[in-house]
Amino acid sequence: MARLPKAPLSPKRPFRMIKGVSALGDLVDGNTAPFNYPGENYPNKVYFVNNITGSSTNDGLTWDTAMDQVSTAVTAWEAYRATLATNNQNVRGRIYIQGTGTTYTYITALPNYCDVIGIGADPRGDGAGIVVLGSTGAYDGAAGSMRGTNWYNIQFISGNASTSGFHAAIAYRSGFYNCTFGTGTGATAAPGHGLEITLGSGVTISNCAVVANQSFPLIGFEFADAGGNFSQCLIEDCAIYGSTTGLSNKATLADISLVRNCFIYGGTTGVIDTVAGGSVAAGMWYTGNYVAGGTRAFNVTTYGSPLCIGNYVINGTLANIDTELLGTGATVGYST
Repeated sequence: MARLPKAPLSPKRPFRMIKGVSALGDLVDGNTAPFNYPGENYPNKVYFVNNITGSSTNDGLTWDTAMDQVSTAVTAWEAYRATLATNNQNVRGRIYIQGTGTTYTYITALPNYCDVIGIGADPRGDGAGIVVLGSTGAYDGAAGSMRGTNWYNIQFISGNASTSGFHAAIAYRSGFYNCTFGTGTGATAAPGHGLEITLGSGVTISNCAVVANQSFPLIGFEFADAGGNFSQCLIEDCAIYGSTTGLSNKATLADISLVRNCFIYGGTTGVIDTVAGGSVAAGMWYTGNYVAGGTRAFNVTTYGSPLCIGNYVINGTLANIDTELLGTGATVGYST
């Protein structure tokens, strides 16, 4: 008996996700989907921190086994990263910090290639639920050097004229998002800085603010206070206050750096900028900001720097806008 020819195979039907039944991992590439980044085979670690329920002896890998302090998680992440092959040490870790109403102890070492995320209330103000990291005495809220580290939704505080809410000796390719810097209730004095970056490159500071639950920092934000570079950086949508100076940029080079859409106020000076040259390749750009100072808005030591476009400037007790603002290639909108 002759065999009948086989029926042609029907085209393979696509896999269908069924709500309540299917899981992302059912897909061949499911574990690499963006909202499950970085995927189950990525050699990272995720740590959880709670200073009420956590312990220094916990592994920190779940909320039930949370670590007690941010410094504990930073130490664990850096120790793990050191075990990886040299060409794999730039993988990203993640640290979640629970807002508890109790301030987390200041840290003296910063993580690298890590996202540090505050889980709680918005960090503006002095209310319950904010993730607060720092000291009310003679310590920086956070200090050290970092590469590839991003901070989210955290309030950094300190309380001494020689300290900063956050002080990065080095900050490369890092960022701050929805963070605040300043003093907490009970601080012994105003800090010297809200945010201080001694040497930086590729830094983004977005939707951040200076807070004064006790008193304003002397300088809100200061970049490259000892010279050096602060290049390819972006400061945007921030509220920057200082009892003396709002923003101070003393970099020797700040090429392709931009301050935009910020409110900047200093009790004496809104902005101090000493970058030489005033060219696109050297100076900091200021665009669309509101800048005010008790005495003057901009204190600029080199003609043509900074580069200003469309800022609204109130110059305090000085009768006229600083002539330096009309340097090479710059225009300025202002009111006195």
